[in-house]
Amino acid sequence: MKTKTCAITTPYIPATALLKLAGVEATGGQAAEAILAGEVKVDGTVIHEKRKKIYPGSHVILADQLEIEVVAAHDEDHQPQAH
Repeated sequence: MKTKTCAITTPYIPATALLKLAGVEATGGQAAEAILAGEVKVDGTVIHEKRKKIYPGSHVILADQLEIEVVAAHDEDHQPQAH
């Protein structure tokens, strides 16, 4: 199974937004279809709620093929870079 880490800057992220942010689904509609089809697990439990809140520390698995580890982004990681 492939593993991917996804950093978020908010306290939580909705499940559909996470799948888009991680680049595994191109649109919110595609993400919602995957969730409603039972292809998405959060910490080992299948979810059917499109707006399920996903928090840092959670592990999301898509179609038993990709695991997304959700982490909190550090403020210094998201500061504008001087050019």
